[in-house]
Amino acid sequence: MIRQTLFLSIFLSLFFTGCFSISSLNPFSSSKEEKKEIEIPSDAPSWLQKRNIKNHIEALGLTKNIDKKELQFHTKKALIGASHNLTKKIYAKTLYLYKAYLEKLDNPHVFDKDIKKFAEHISLKSLTHSKIINSWISSDNELFIQLGVDSNIVAEQIQQSSKLLFDVDKKLYQNFLSNRSKKDIIKYLEE
Repeated sequence: MIRQTLFLSIFLSLFFTGCFSISSLNPFSSSKEEKKEIEIPSDAPSWLQKRNIKNHIEALGLTKNIDKKELQFHTKKALIGASHNLTKKIYAKTLYLYKAYLEKLDNPHVFDKDIKKFAEHISLKSLTHSKIINSWISSDNELFIQLGVDSNIVAEQIQQSSKLLFDVDKKLYQNFLSNRSKKDIIKYLEE
């Protein structure tokens, strides 16, 4: 068991240092490095072309040139990409929600680094609730994996963290923590 874990750790570190820059590994990096959009084949199933799942936030992972004998390995590789993309998506949306809320406050006592730490925490915590929703192998031997998390779970994480981040008062509750607000958060997360 230890040997397998050590091998996997070494392999992943070599794989990532060979394929990505260090900043691209960190979904919370402020690097402006642009990631190529995943190209969807024309014969892809409808879930891959539409990519909006009701009540979920989703992201794709892709592995090219797969060997069907090593499908488990390629699935893990695509899952790493999907996890990275999902974490980055939740992080960016959470940051936007917090910053939009801060603009409405008269006297915010919150630092930018605190908002970023809470957004990171929410993203990682939400990722633990994610599930593989769909997968597909194209005729070009590309494996697509769609990973998703229930947007209700993410909204709850945002609301719970908000209680710790902001001074809780009636105005805050009405604007950011109420059930009405939760519906607005979910709507934004699913866009």
